[in-house]
Amino acid sequence: MDYGIYKNARNASWQCLIDCGISELPIKPVQIAAHYGIHCKQADKLVLKGASGEIETLNGEIFISFDAQEPRQRQRYTIMHELGHYLLGHLGDEPMQRCESECRPEEEQATDKFAIDMLAPACVLWGLDLHTAEEIAELCNISMQAAEYRAERMKLLYKRNKFLSHPLERKAFNQFKEFLNHNKN
Repeated sequence: MDYGIYKNARNASWQCLIDCGISELPIKPVQIAAHYGIHCKQADKLVLKGASGEIETLNGEIFISFDAQEPRQRQRYTIMHELGHYLLGHLGDEPMQRCESECRPEEEQATDKFAIDMLAPACVLWGLDLHTAEEIAELCNISMQAAEYRAERMKLLYKRNKFLSHPLERKAFNQFKEFLNHNKN
C-alpha cells in the first residue's frame, strides 16, 4: 500500500478515536457511526447483492447497511470499513450507494486499514503488551482472521518500536490510560 494512503488511514483512525472520546476496547461501531450522524441498519445478502455492507444516502440521511447473517465480529468490521469510506472522503460531496466493485483498490485498502486500526488500535495493544491473535481477538471482539492480520502487523511494529511518536497517536493513547491501567497483565 502506498505510504501516503496508509498514513491518511492511520491518522484518520486516531482522529476518530479522539473525536469520539473512545477510551476502552472493544469499541462500539454503531455508536461511533452515530457520532457522525450515520445510521446503521441490518440487511440481507439479497439487498446487499452479496456484499458484506454498503454506505448510502436516503432522503438526505446516511446509512451503513451490513449483512445481518454474518458473525457479529464481521458486522463490526464491516461498519468500521464503511465508515472509513465516509471519513476518508471516498464518497465525495454527496455520499451515494457504494459497492466493493465501485471503489478503487487503494480505497478498499485504506478502509481496511482504517477498520483494523479502529477495532484494534496498535498503541493500545502495545500498551497492554499483547502479541497473539487470540489475545487480540478476545480483547477487541474481532474475527480470528482480522486478529491474525493484526498480530502479524504488530510483530513489525514491535520490532520498529516507534509507538507514540505521532501527536495524534499520543493523544488517542492517553484516552485509554484508565483502561490500560485496569487491564494490564
